[in-house]
Amino acid sequence: MEKSRVYVTMTMFLMTAFIFGCFVLVQAESKIDSKDMEQMHQKIKALKKKMMTDALSLDKDSSEKLMAVVDKYDDKKHVLMHNMRDDIRNLKKAVDSKKDDTTKTLAEKILQNQKELYILKQTEIDELKTVLTPEQQAKYILFSVDFHRTIKKIMAEKRRNHNKDNKED
Repeated sequence: MEKSRVYVTMTMFLMTAFIFGCFVLVQAESKIDSKDMEQMHQKIKALKKKMMTDALSLDKDSSEKLMAVVDKYDDKKHVLMHNMRDDIRNLKKAVDSKKDDTTKTLAEKILQNQKELYILKQTEIDELKTVLTPEQQAKYILFSVDFHRTIKKIMAEKRRNHNKDNKED
């Protein structure tokens, strides 16, 4: 019974994270270039590893096992989200210029990427369950919610500062 409760909780977290990711993609209208975005991604990854190890109270061996799983899926998710961000930007342009064929193609592509992202996250969660104890799984969920909230705030602040800098020019 306890395992199914953890599984349901992790699934709910996964769905929340998926919806949050889609929301962030739609909101990502800033003009941050690819190089800056990649640097930001690498910094976030390093911060996440350190904070996750501490939050889950992992020893070196457990940390390496966890990071192997997280790293395995992180880059794939990043590529999908990057592609969706570009496609959403192009979709807005296609809708504004009333290009129905392009709109339909991009909408289908975005929906397919969302589906792939969901499957990827579900697969990652299933694999994490083989590496983490139920208590660590719970701590992972709590850490992830808090970490995403923190990163969202940081990125919003970066966008505000970026937009403020552009208005001053």
